[in-house]
Amino acid sequence: MLERIEIHDFALIENIVMEPGRGLLVLTGETGAGKSILIDAISALSGGRTSRDMVRHGQASATVEALFSLSPGQLPADVAQDLGLDEKEMPELILSREISAAGKSVCRINGRLTTLTQLRDVASSLIDIHGQHDQQAIFRVDSHLPLLDRFAGEPVAACLAGYADLLQRYRRCREAMRELGSDPGERARQIDLLSYQTREIAAAAIRPNEDEELTERRRVLGHAEKIREALLESAEILSGDDPSSVMGGIGTVLSRLSAAARLDSSLTDLDEALRSAQDILQTASSDLRAALDAYDADPDELERIDERLDVLHKLKRKYGGSLASVAAFLEKASAQLEKLSGGEARYDQLQAEQARLAAALLASARELSDKRRAAATGLETKIARELHDLGMAGVRFSVQFADLPGQPSSFPASGLDTVEFLLSANPGEPLRPLARIASGGEASRIMLAIKTILADVDQVPVLIFDEIDTGVSGQTAGKVGEKMMALAQGRQVFCITHMAQIAAMADEHWLIEKQLSGGRTRTELRLLLESERETELARLLSGGVGDQAARQLAVQLRCQAESVRGRPVRS
Repeated sequence: MLERIEIHDFALIENIVMEPGRGLLVLTGETGAGKSILIDAISALSGGRTSRDMVRHGQASATVEALFSLSPGQLPADVAQDLGLDEKEMPELILSREISAAGKSVCRINGRLTTLTQLRDVASSLIDIHGQHDQQAIFRVDSHLPLLDRFAGEPVAACLAGYADLLQRYRRCREAMRELGSDPGERARQIDLLSYQTREIAAAAIRPNEDEELTERRRVLGHAEKIREALLESAEILSGDDPSSVMGGIGTVLSRLSAAARLDSSLTDLDEALRSAQDILQTASSDLRAALDAYDADPDELERIDERLDVLHKLKRKYGGSLASVAAFLEKASAQLEKLSGGEARYDQLQAEQARLAAALLASARELSDKRRAAATGLETKIARELHDLGMAGVRFSVQFADLPGQPSSFPASGLDTVEFLLSANPGEPLRPLARIASGGEASRIMLAIKTILADVDQVPVLIFDEIDTGVSGQTAGKVGEKMMALAQGRQVFCITHMAQIAAMADEHWLIEKQLSGGRTRTELRLLLESERETELARLLSGGVGDQAARQLAVQLRCQAESVRGRPVRS
């Protein structure tokens, strides 16, 4: 249930706070008062398109925020899980969306940033908006099968899930056959190519990062003479035969210091420190000689490195640009070669599996079609009954199925059924596609009939109808109001209307109006008291509020509405 909605700086809306009750909630107002703006704001909260034009002039951003109280199971388990929400500990949910003057938007769920897709998924479980032009959806043939499936409920949903599982396996089988190929000659050519490629890469015995290591080694060897000269000179200075070498000098120092330490014991620590230094220098001297010997070890190493780098470069050029790509190519090619090596037998197995899955798919599609046809009979009866109640007494409604193909060339994700809704609005007229015969008023009533029927199937707690009364008048409008009242049992139904007969049925009547303040126009929304409701109903009936006959009729409409509801008028 929608407990509270706040809209700030959205188009002409400066600040609106609404705390709606349960049942049928009607919104009325003069043409241009901002009723469509309110729907646009709620649509934006539901993940609809937005633009910078929605931000009130002079403001940095517009915000729409709504608080919902949840019932168990109201959010689909996968949606709640994706958001990290624990529905058992989540009696309330806050959705918000901020649209900046730059055109960007920020979405939040319970104060946490979320994506527009996630906001739309959550909102679709809580709000269903039927706008002024949405009745045109009933004219689209591609919408008819999903509507039928929603009405059919679990029997069709379970069958469709089984069909989808078979279809996934069938497509995997076809993909495996495509990879193998149906031509034995082509398969043999692929085997030859893959065998050559895998042998070539395997023979190279590549080590990870080998090219980088060899490149670095080659760079060092390219400066070998300079390095050798430096090492040789350093070794001579440190420990050469010349008495002036570092090791010779430190030996002289230690000889004299040792004699002095025998005379003065305080010099002993200094003597030991210098002897430790002598040990370190002797080790360094040995390392220098070993490093020097390494540059005399293999004069042909540079040539071998160049040859190896050439091999690696050719492999990288052929198989991906890096040694990691070459290794990945080898792994993939080896797996493909293993598949193709048993190609004939494997292809025959897959062909048999494909035939088996195709037969199972066809059987599943026929079972799915049978369940849909059974549901269609119930849908036809219920829609005809609803339309009769809505003033279309002689109407006939039919769900037409195309014949299933004997051997389908493909298996669509929705099954093999093609469904179209047909209508005969008047006795004696043949059934025809809705798009060819239904007027705007008839389309509105058909959509309302479908919404009423699907209300028990869809658990969406908030339904919003924007001018569902398009094309209807008089007694039919009263019937539409009664249907809306029935639809609102156990949920909230918001209805923007120009019809007094519908507005009279409301549990709450809200007025949308424009106010001029400080030289600026803004849209306001307020809940009407009972006396104010009669005034607004009179305006809807006559276009003004001073018509006494209209006021009397308004009172009569309210009494009729309460008699339908079966409880006294609330003040």
